[in-house]
Amino acid sequence: MAFLVGWVLVLLLLAFWSGLVMAVQSFLAGLLAHAGTVGASDWSLPEALRNWLPTAVGDWLVSTVETWTPQLQSLASALPSLAGGVTVLAWVVWTLGAVLLLGLGLAIHVAVALWRKSKQSTPPPAVTAP
Repeated sequence: MAFLVGWVLVLLLLAFWSGLVMAVQSFLAGLLAHAGTVGASDWSLPEALRNWLPTAVGDWLVSTVETWTPQLQSLASALPSLAGGVTVLAWVVWTLGAVLLLGLGLAIHVAVALWRKSKQSTPPPAVTAP
């Protein structure tokens, strides 16, 4: 029964890991696919953030964003080509996690087997007859 519980736990963790990696991959691929649609006018500091920051910091951030707008725009136009790389990266990360989880399952299996063996090798307590 302990073997079954250990492997069910590992399989549940593997299902959670698979879902997590799939969700992150889907989110990042969608984010990168739509990154090229950002226009030059979209690279501005939100007014609410500007009002919240001290004036000097807000002015510095606005001038920095205005200075870096051409570089940010070229970077944003290159990002959709990276969407395919996210899929490859997700498979690599998933494989590493799956191998670690299967190793955990094997370690649990061996630990349970050793525990059972040590439990069987100890002599039963001596019973004295009255």
